[in-house]
Amino acid sequence: MGGHIDWRDRYVIALAGVVLLGAALRLYGLGVESIWVDEAITLRFVRNHGPLELLWVIPSKQPHLPPYYVFLDVWVALVGTSATAVRFPSAVFGILSLPVLYLLGRDLFDRPTGLVATLVFAVAPFQLYYAQETRMYSLWTVLTLCSFLAFLWLRRRPTRRLAAGYVVATLSTAAVHPFGLFVVVTQGLVLLVDNLLAGDGIEIGELTALERAQAACWALLAPILVVGVLKLESAVAGFNFISPPGPGRVAGTVVEYFTTASGTAALAVAALVAVGVALALRSRPFGRERRLLIVWALVPVLGLVAVSYLVTPLFWERYTITATPAWVLLAARGFTSLGRGGLGLGLERRHLGYALAGLLVVGILPATVHYHTTDGKEQWDEAVPDLEAAAESDDLVLVIDRAGLSAFEYYRTRSDLTVQPIHAGWRANGSYVTPNATVRNRTAGHDRVWLVLTHLWFLSGERQRMLDVASDGRQVVRHREYESVEVYLLENRTQRQS
Repeated sequence: MGGHIDWRDRYVIALAGVVLLGAALRLYGLGVESIWVDEAITLRFVRNHGPLELLWVIPSKQPHLPPYYVFLDVWVALVGTSATAVRFPSAVFGILSLPVLYLLGRDLFDRPTGLVATLVFAVAPFQLYYAQETRMYSLWTVLTLCSFLAFLWLRRRPTRRLAAGYVVATLSTAAVHPFGLFVVVTQGLVLLVDNLLAGDGIEIGELTALERAQAACWALLAPILVVGVLKLESAVAGFNFISPPGPGRVAGTVVEYFTTASGTAALAVAALVAVGVALALRSRPFGRERRLLIVWALVPVLGLVAVSYLVTPLFWERYTITATPAWVLLAARGFTSLGRGGLGLGLERRHLGYALAGLLVVGILPATVHYHTTDGKEQWDEAVPDLEAAAESDDLVLVIDRAGLSAFEYYRTRSDLTVQPIHAGWRANGSYVTPNATVRNRTAGHDRVWLVLTHLWFLSGERQRMLDVASDGRQVVRHREYESVEVYLLENRTQRQS
């Protein structure tokens, strides 16, 4: 146990190779794809507010806490706001997660388990995506890993330094993202189950160092929980596009931790993951290590399912990202637990396990290649320059909602265009968020109107409504489609000819 690494060890040499591979995959093409709306919104807050302002602006206007935004504000002040610059910290956090995962797998089970888990984590597209995004998810992941590693070490070797490290790492997961609370819940449940199974119960006067550290985390989180409950209604108001998850979506989310492929490729990876997890759980009773992974794998996923049905639908794949390491470790443990029993022909059962692990990695790789060779983010970097190249002075540009406007403004270079947001969708009473009359008033007096549409996949009919209203006396003369962005130019040719 501990963080000591012997660089002459063959496992360490292999780990170095895996980390280098993971680093290359996270740094390759870091700034190639466009900044998309979530990143643009994050950068809008950072551009418009200083570090101290962010401490109160973010909690009041975003369903997050400010630490990541404050960090990013300091970072962009040093390096600028290019796509590569603002994504670089996420890539670094993603790279750091690899050796931490190895240490966790090694100390839970053994070095082969840590190495297999780290290799899967290094190539999984789900992790690559968030390691190349200007959001907090990559940081959240590495903090979660640090929290569980400190949890494990503190349980085995209680010291004040480890207790302090555990509290800092655990509180940081909740400070970076509200659903970091599931990390604290997971670890609390693990301690409760361990005590109940050991027949020890819980006595306040005889708490272990880890239990005292857990109690400290809950005490320090209490004010945040109170504020969260008070602003819950406003915090979830903008999530009307999320629907309650069914069993298929929940299972698909777990598969997505390993591959973003679909069809037969996804089924093959899912089957291999299922085999690995089944092998990890085949023997009884479960030890503390496997109980930890089981609870960790389930709580962030099922917790969001419960919130989605009891409060409001909030089940979104990225919100469960902290469960990913547990599923990867379970599958890896299954493959490496087969032992040395003979299979004949000079082969041992462990060779079968390594072969299954290799097949899983090979099954993931096509999705990894697809990630790096296909545009997956909204192509604002192409849509906005193309529009500006064809636009005339004083043209009106209507962009779907303020989220889309944030991305448009990130790439905007011309100030002689009138750019305004319009909102698609319906209010609770059935009326349009931006009524037809409002759109007509905004377009009145403009012969040329640009419509920039995005995020309409969950709003059936809104594309056509926007076109119909903006077409009052105009006709579509230009239409361009980009990844998740559409641009229309509507022109009153009669007025222009006269």
